[in-house]
Amino acid sequence: MNILRRANAFDVGKLLFVGALWGGSFIFMSLALESFGPVSIAAGRISLAALVLLLFCAVSGRVLPRNPRDWAKMVTIGALNSALPFFLISWGLQFISVAESALLLATSSFASLIISHFVSTDERINLARAVGVSIGFFGVLVLVITELLEAGPGGVKGQAAVMAAGLSYSISSVMTRRITHLPSVPATTAILLSASLYMLPLAFILEQPVNLEATPTAVISIVMLGVVATAFAYVIRLSIIRNNGAVFMAQVGYLVPVFGVLWSWLFLSEALELKTLIALGTILVGIAVTRRAN
Repeated sequence: MNILRRANAFDVGKLLFVGALWGGSFIFMSLALESFGPVSIAAGRISLAALVLLLFCAVSGRVLPRNPRDWAKMVTIGALNSALPFFLISWGLQFISVAESALLLATSSFASLIISHFVSTDERINLARAVGVSIGFFGVLVLVITELLEAGPGGVKGQAAVMAAGLSYSISSVMTRRITHLPSVPATTAILLSASLYMLPLAFILEQPVNLEATPTAVISIVMLGVVATAFAYVIRLSIIRNNGAVFMAQVGYLVPVFGVLWSWLFLSEALELKTLIALGTILVGIAVTRRAN
């Protein structure tokens, strides 16, 4: 594995950018559910992202990895990093609110902290990491606590699905450090391609992914999920994990709900409350504290 460095301002900017991209994914997933099932949404965004990156590799002359050991790792990462969590989150959103989903996914940062402590030598639990992760989680809690109190507890199966998705993300982030010797774009392409090879057939077996009556909004949502929130964002994600580690990357889970609220304010004319700005400020403080750990 490569040696991690302390996150600089550019690294924090990349983390914020990925958080902004993924912040819109909850909205797009909710819109896509109007016409497609959760397996079809997961298969569609993964396959589209793989196709986009394959075309980019072909045009730019990039070559996919060839080592069978690397491919074995990437196939596993593809399942844990995209196929499984994409399905679980889409499925879970049918039973619980976006706010509850955001809070449950935020717990993945704690999972990453614990897993990394036992499987790595340079991401051990220390005071800065523990405090930074805790501060960030408090920021998410500030953001969603009102909605949680108003809505009450969601369905247990939806909660379990989203928490399982968060754990899957955490494990995949730690595993991704095993392939950081590979270029970001080809490695991301291989990961998504491997996941699409079994997600597409699964979608046709379990659902009807080809919906000729799908609304334009649902189709556009799938395209945005595939091209922007998956292909583009996952290349950046791999580079962050390579440079700054899984624990730092896991904090994007705190930023996603904040940006989800910001996008709803900008594009859906929903009210922007003071708690959103407080939550964002708290999360940024948590990220700043975590930076001191490296």
